[in-house]
Amino acid sequence: MVDRLNLGDLVIFMAFAFFTAVASPVAVPDEQRLFEDLMRGYEKSVRPVMDANTILRVTFSLKLNQIIDLDERHQVLTTNVFIDQAWRDENLSWAPANYSQIRSIRVPSKKVWLPDTFIYNNADDGSTGFMQGTYVLLNYDGVVVWPVPVKLKSSCKVDITYFPFDDQECILRFGSWIYSGSWIDYTSLHNDTEFPVDLTAYVNNSEWDLLSVTLKKNIRTHSCCDDPHPDITYVLHIRRKTFYYLFNIIVPCVMLSALTLLTFWLPPTSGEKITLGLSVFLAFSMFMLLIAEEVPATSESVPLIGIYLCVVMTMTSLSVIMAVIVINLYNRGHKTKRAPAWLRRLILGWMSKFMFLKHDLIKFAKDVILEDERKGAYACKKHSFSTKQKDDLLYQELETLSLENQFIRNRRKASKTEENLPTGLKDEIEEEYEPLQKEGNAEGKSKERDCEIVHPEEPGDNNNTTKNKNRKLKTDAQRSRTPEVCRTRSALYQRKLIVAEWQQIASVVDRVLFWFYFISTVASYILILVVVPNYNYKKWNEEIWREQQTYHSVLRQ
Repeated sequence: MVDRLNLGDLVIFMAFAFFTAVASPVAVPDEQRLFEDLMRGYEKSVRPVMDANTILRVTFSLKLNQIIDLDERHQVLTTNVFIDQAWRDENLSWAPANYSQIRSIRVPSKKVWLPDTFIYNNADDGSTGFMQGTYVLLNYDGVVVWPVPVKLKSSCKVDITYFPFDDQECILRFGSWIYSGSWIDYTSLHNDTEFPVDLTAYVNNSEWDLLSVTLKKNIRTHSCCDDPHPDITYVLHIRRKTFYYLFNIIVPCVMLSALTLLTFWLPPTSGEKITLGLSVFLAFSMFMLLIAEEVPATSESVPLIGIYLCVVMTMTSLSVIMAVIVINLYNRGHKTKRAPAWLRRLILGWMSKFMFLKHDLIKFAKDVILEDERKGAYACKKHSFSTKQKDDLLYQELETLSLENQFIRNRRKASKTEENLPTGLKDEIEEEYEPLQKEGNAEGKSKERDCEIVHPEEPGDNNNTTKNKNRKLKTDAQRSRTPEVCRTRSALYQRKLIVAEWQQIASVVDRVLFWFYFISTVASYILILVVVPNYNYKKWNEEIWREQQTYHSVLRQ
């Protein structure tokens, strides 16, 4: 009996508890209840407007955090930005009083309608170009805010004409992909401010300086339809920092150019003039390869630094060619042929005066040592010059037989005194030089008669005066003052004068080429690396100033 009563009570208790639980409602959070009420009957596939003729206004805001990189070869700009979009959804509004004064909630972005905002110049292979945010912020008045942090990769037309002193203009173009201007219109959140982009959290780039950002609104048409499609375009003006390229490319190139100048200071006998020029040329070629890796492979323009390297490489090549010519001129004197008269007048006459160079051929001839002289081809048994004093006296007397006195000085007056000159001296002036083969024959004869002694003769005004002077030269008093001159030593001295003359021509040419290369190097450096970049900077600054003035005038209107 007792067991039956207990079982009946248990059944009654359980039935009472069940009906009590069903009858009393379960407590639901206010945000959950608000979300369920908003999503009840909501369709995210259609525009959130009641009237189909209403244009939905999407407010667009861009916050630039950093310019990460600009890949010149692939022409891709990488930036880190925050994009905020806001619009009014007429189906997502509520009264805060009905939901415990809730004024905003966060909901997944997949639950509501989103604008199909697309970056038109997208260059990211791993992204479709559409904005992809996780959550949206719903306000009680129906305003939806969609913040999207994104790393953008956009195409940027790179102009390498003034590389590395270049400015670039890159754009970020946003707009709807499907909806035309009659359905969706974009406006900027910063229309009423002077800066169209929020730069409060901007981090400077190590290679690029951000000069300015301007905003443009464009109306474009697609090929599929004639409806206007508005978009918002941000124009970023950036300038390359040149310190890296100055320190690693330009300064070494200037130093190599200075080394090329040393080519003209090396004596032709050193044998290193051509080697140094070729080494510098190879170093410039290496820098050309480094620059080719930095700039895009394009035929539209040549970078400024490439033009500079081509100029200095051309001058280096010319310096090697000129070094060969100078060495050839330096060694032409050993061929026993004088330089042409026009070459002597041009180089030893005009150029040497312009370079402030003085040429004492007699002094230089003393220092010339011929190979034949070392072998004893000009040895004279009768006249030996064992002391330096006797040798100096000989050179002083040989001045009267030197090429300078015989041919240069006398030829200036040849036209005036040719009729009055004696026959022997006139033949000397016309021939300018007697080949050494004749001198060799004379040497052979001199061996038989030991050696011939000659005395210098000076041309006079007429034949009578010449005879009188010749008689005076034969007097004992004159013989005591004038040492005897050996014809063999005279031939050796004339040979040395020819060698010294060619060597001086080579030295003058070397000095002229040095100053030509020096002036060309400095002029090319100033023109290409100073004047042209400053002109480019000035042009870009004026263009940026005009765009900012245009943007501010639009804001005032």
